[in-house]
Amino acid sequence: MDRTPSTKSGAAEIASVLVVVQASLSLVAGLSAIPFAIVEPGFRVLAVVTILMAAAMFWLARNLRRGRRWAWRWLISMELLSLAMTALLSLLPIGTIRGPVPLLVNLVIPTAVVVLLAASNAGTASGPRTPAREDVDGPRRQQHAGDGHAYPFARDPQ
Repeated sequence: MDRTPSTKSGAAEIASVLVVVQASLSLVAGLSAIPFAIVEPGFRVLAVVTILMAAAMFWLARNLRRGRRWAWRWLISMELLSLAMTALLSLLPIGTIRGPVPLLVNLVIPTAVVVLLAASNAGTASGPRTPAREDVDGPRRQQHAGDGHAYPFARDPQ
C-alpha cells in the first residue's frame, strides 16, 4: 500500500533537520570557546552551557522526528526564547546582528523552525500525524499458527 507522507509530518521533519543544523552550529561555537576558557573562567561556563544546549537540541530534534508532542512544545519554547534574546541583543548598541551569518543563525533559522512547527501542528485535529500501528504493518503481520500472537514476518511452521 503506497502512502505519500503528509505535509504536516514533512514540515516537522524539515524543522527537525533545521534544529540539527542549528544544534551543530551551537556545538561548534561551544567547542571553539574552550581554548578561551583557559584564560577567562567566564568562558568555561559559556562553553559548557552552549554545548549542553546543543546536546538538548539534538535530543529534541530526534524526539520531534519520533512524533513526541512534548518535544514540539519544548522546541517552540526554545526557538521563541532565542528570537526574544536576539531581538533584545539587537536593540543594544553592540552590533550583535552584523553580517549574514548571525542574521541566518539567530533570526532566520529559529523563525523557520517556529513556522514549520506551527504548520505541522495546523491540522492535527483532523487526525493523527502518523498512521496507526496496524496500518503500518499491513499484510506483513500474520497470526502465528496455533498460539494467536501476531509476529512480524511470521512463516508457516511446517
